[in-house]
Amino acid sequence: MEQVFYIDLKGISTREELHDLLRKELPLPEYYGDNLDAFYDVLTEKGAGWNLIFYNQTKVDGGNITAENADNNDYTSITSDITNYITRLEKLCKRAVSECDNLKIRFFP
Repeated sequence: MEQVFYIDLKGISTREELHDLLRKELPLPEYYGDNLDAFYDVLTEKGAGWNLIFYNQTKVDGGNITAENADNNDYTSITSDITNYITRLEKLCKRAVSECDNLKIRFFP
């Protein structure tokens, strides 16, 4: 039986926040390692029958620029880091789908 999981990426600004969200939304094992390799392992070992729908991907922006953080040089690196990490997540998911029967994963803006 297919299990559908909706994962809202809006406001995610760090890798840690992403993995916290995955822990909250998916039935991940207690030993889940909070990294992409561990997520791939879970998808290929336990993901049969899962339908993952990631949405609000375009809102993964590291937060809003405000007067308080406009001069913060870390803002750009945080934004770039999480964007690159989400891109790696997408590639990993495509690979997992090709290797695991009955696993569906989609990303929407």
